[in-house]
Amino acid sequence: ALNTFPEIKRNYIDTGKVRYVARDFPLTMHPFAMPAAVATRCAGEQGKFWQYRHALFERQNELGTAPYDALAAELGLDVPRFAECRKDPAQVAAVRADIALAGSNRVMSTPTFLVGRVVDGKLEGEGCAGAQPYADFAARIDAVLAAGK
Repeated sequence: ALNTFPEIKRNYIDTGKVRYVARDFPLTMHPFAMPAAVATRCAGEQGKFWQYRHALFERQNELGTAPYDALAAELGLDVPRFAECRKDPAQVAAVRADIALAGSNRVMSTPTFLVGRVVDGKLEGEGCAGAQPYADFAARIDAVLAAGK
């Protein structure tokens, strides 16, 4: 998230070569994962999904102190609206839907990346689990891009 993603973003996402989609897969063993996923969705409702997500990764060591509203304020969000959103059961339901989607794609751990093409509404490609170096992602992405030409 902090080391490899910026280079992927710069070389593939920002250039329009790749569409990057993030889904929630909070691990039950991580007590702060579900609240962080919900908070990020709520930041997204105010147009700050990626900024909020990045800030949470930068401040993972603070998750035990529930920095969600303070971080929302730092990013210029409407904090009362954000706080209400975090209480909305529909947000947890949306996270659970992502968990179910991950299961249907045989995702078992985080981080997991699925690299491929969307064909007839379904992703065709391969998964790679765990933090990988940029070169590994670049090779996978370049192979998919080359195959599509």
